[in-house]
Amino acid sequence: MTTTLRFALSAASAIALALAVSACTATDSTTPEPDSASTIADADLDELAELGARDLIAALEATPIEQRRTDLRASIEPDRVLLSAGDREIAVPIPEDQHYLSIAPYVSSTHECFFHSLTTCTGELGGQDVSVRIVDDETGEVYVDESGALHDNGFIGFWLPADRTTTVTVTTSDGEGSATVSTGDEDLTCLTSLQIA
Repeated sequence: MTTTLRFALSAASAIALALAVSACTATDSTTPEPDSASTIADADLDELAELGARDLIAALEATPIEQRRTDLRASIEPDRVLLSAGDREIAVPIPEDQHYLSIAPYVSSTHECFFHSLTTCTGELGGQDVSVRIVDDETGEVYVDESGALHDNGFIGFWLPADRTTTVTVTTSDGEGSATVSTGDEDLTCLTSLQIA
């Protein structure tokens, strides 16, 4: 069965999603209200959890660094997104047959990461254009073959089938790099070891 894969929502789409959570308006609005950028910053944990894992991850991943909440922590594990603020914590389940992988390619500097933090992780190449290809090592099935820009935080994310081993290849204007990534229930969600050369 082929899994539909896509880049995380654009910042504009993320703002529209956040507006829908707090104001109960349609998510297909093409003209967000002027103050909608602050909506996700004002949402409580329950409102954020109501987005579900896919839309929550997309919205937080696309939030520009300067607009990120300092009180909110959001970490992606293979089976859940852990949200915490103050003394509260909520787990938002990830569908059993899916695995989210966030990739921050680098040229000269990186950091160790295993479970991606949607609120604190930053990569070296924020905003740069990349091409990403992700192929199943056993079957040769191509899960991703797309081009786009890294988010402000230097990451770009993809939904992949669970329990597979893949080869991730990223190409930028500086060159290309590859890494092998598995998508099991104990595997990473944050790839920061893929060097472009």
